[in-house]
Amino acid sequence: MNMLQAKELAGKLIRFGAVGGTSTVLFAVLTWLLVDKTGMHPVLATVVAYLLLLAPNFAAHKYFTFGSKGEVASESRKFLVVHGLNIGLSAGGMAAISHAQLDYRWGILFSAVAVPVIVFIVMNFWVFRVPPKH
Repeated sequence: MNMLQAKELAGKLIRFGAVGGTSTVLFAVLTWLLVDKTGMHPVLATVVAYLLLLAPNFAAHKYFTFGSKGEVASESRKFLVVHGLNIGLSAGGMAAISHAQLDYRWGILFSAVAVPVIVFIVMNFWVFRVPPKH
């Protein structure tokens, strides 16, 4: 990796952190509201909160984080595949936390740590991949 590529990657990571940090806070607040204020089961609340944030996350990552000029239809399909897997990971983590009879907020923490790492790698190298310049 040359210096320009390293600088571009660092910029993506910083922007990803800003979008992801905002999204994580919104996810935590939405999940908390759904569980504590409506009585929704934590696993269902995790899925609902995640789904509510999908469209704004796609737009923020496409245009701000990765500055992609790729085809929206193609990228959105890939984005949905990645996030379908992440919803499964988040809901599975929450289910494990619930099954262990731990406080659901541990499930939020699990999602806040595990999901962003996976998402950045897959979105950078597959969803919003910029073909190399020749």
